Amino acid sequence: MMTKPTLTEHRSPWVVFTSPADPWLESETAALVQRNGLVLRLDGREMRDPASVFRTFARELSFPGYFGHNWDALVDCLHNWHGPGHGNQDLAILIEHADDLLKSNFLGLFVSVLAQAAWNSNLRLDSDGELNECRQRIAQHFVFLPDHAAFTEKAARGMNVAVALSDGRLLTTLTDVDWPGGDPASVLWTAGPLSFADKEIISGTTIKAIQLFRDHLGCSIHEALDILQSRSEHLRREHSND
Repeated sequence: MMTKPTLTEHRSPWVVFTSPADPWLESETAALVQRNGLVLRLDGREMRDPASVFRTFARELSFPGYFGHNWDALVDCLHNWHGPGHGNQDLAILIEHADDLLKSNFLGLFVSVLAQAAWNSNLRLDSDGELNECRQRIAQHFVFLPDHAAFTEKAARGMNVAVALSDGRLLTTLTDVDWPGGDPASVLWTAGPLSFADKEIISGTTIKAIQLFRDHLGCSIHEALDILQSRSEHLRREHSND
């Protein structure tokens, strides 16, 4: 049984996709605030492209003037975040109304960047990935909240990103030997794009594809159907672009 995601502990999953009505969200944000942590809410409708992602984060988190407005700079500023008057408080960033982001071509990279920043902050690492005992360990997690919750295959396309499904939530962490960020108590995570059922999808053996998704991700049949639809649409778009 996979453990529930957390906003207060120093462990993965670093990024969670769930519904705004998820009771887990209310209980975890309340627990974080009770521990003097911060919950910041960003509007996903303002993040139409990478440039607007950088602007939104810079504005809402009061990034310093030297913020470079690129993905590497976003990792660095999130990792070293000490917002005005906030010191070294634990932090959860909720991205509300995230439906359009779930469809964006840069979602995989965005998730990978957020996971890397959280991995560094939670495990007290420096910019080179080495343990820095002088740094304070900070719980930092990110939650995407689409108004119409649905699985998104694009979340699995980031570099060294691994995904899992649990209780209707899509959970993401980092994989590979360079990113030891998986939760050892969890079931197996699926690394990279969800291509293991492509042969069955293309050949039209949908029942077999659904079973593969259920076996690999430990999800329900309804979740497997959502994944199948998302992956099928992706393959159709790829084929039409060939």
